[in-house]
Amino acid sequence: MKKSSTAFAGLLLSMLAVQQLLAAVRAESADVVCSDLLDELSPCLGFVQGDEDVPSSECCAGVSSLVTAADTAAERQATCECLKSAYGQINTDLSAAQALPADCGVTLPYTISPDVDCSTIE
Repeated sequence: MKKSSTAFAGLLLSMLAVQQLLAAVRAESADVVCSDLLDELSPCLGFVQGDEDVPSSECCAGVSSLVTAADTAAERQATCECLKSAYGQINTDLSAAQALPADCGVTLPYTISPDVDCSTIE
């Protein structure tokens, strides 16, 4: 009896370890590193702060990269949260920030705004 209990406990621990590993892989694939995202968008600062009339090609490359990289709902939500947080930390012209995706020829599934509910993004 003791031998089968030990075998069952070993099997249970192995199953838990595999479950944890799979959860970690899934979570890692949905991670968005906000500092990396903001580095990509740093060429956009002049535009979103109202100092430039049009976004630069480097800025638009960063915006396009952001949209392409966020291909799951979790990644889009994390990207939204990052942008929302950044908006609150820099002196941003809201209309410029909201115009940025269209000015760069890309579409975001949300409006850049300090009031956007990022959890609703699919």
